[in-house]
Amino acid sequence: MSSIFRYRRENGRTYHAYQDRVPPNLEFFADDLERDWNFHQPFDLIYLRMMTGSIKDWPRLFEQSFQHLNPGGWIELCDIVNPLVSDDGTLEGTHLLRWNTLLVEATDNLGVSLRSPKDYKQQLTDAGFKDVTQVEFKWPINPWPKDPKHKELGAWTQENLLQAVQALSLMSFTAGLGWSVVEVETLLALVRKDLKNREIHAYWPIWVVYGQKPE
Repeated sequence: MSSIFRYRRENGRTYHAYQDRVPPNLEFFADDLERDWNFHQPFDLIYLRMMTGSIKDWPRLFEQSFQHLNPGGWIELCDIVNPLVSDDGTLEGTHLLRWNTLLVEATDNLGVSLRSPKDYKQQLTDAGFKDVTQVEFKWPINPWPKDPKHKELGAWTQENLLQAVQALSLMSFTAGLGWSVVEVETLLALVRKDLKNREIHAYWPIWVVYGQKPE
């Protein structure tokens, strides 16, 4: 946004401290989102993407967001809803579904639930936001759809997951379920096969939830 709206000032909190060639009105801060916020000026927009499984206290985060927005400012979240689903039953009995179900259980045990998006709408309302809206999309896990747009989306999702599934799983399964690394890797080998199987018509619901601070 800072490259489009040059009169705006944009702050980003990121896990990646190094950023090459950023616009002059863009700043990055390495910080803990769950601690007290210390910004000296309010925002017009707070945007959070794919944060499920990262936050322990969502209501407090939304309360802090409300406090640090200008009147009339907006908050928007885009997040993945677990577990995976399919509309035709092809996901049932797969290693992919077992993995995703166990991942949800593991993060529940660790106190950072992957089911958090199901509460966003009500929690934003409770925090004081008005006109809270939820828009739902489908995110295929591989190129199984016939629709060209969803097929391309599935292809990118498959590529992403094949590389990321280990990083998503190791800490959660070992710390949250008590599995050994060997047990995790054995399951992931089967999960990767399922990710390449276009007969499994699975997808993640993606929810966009947004609301406005009253003026």
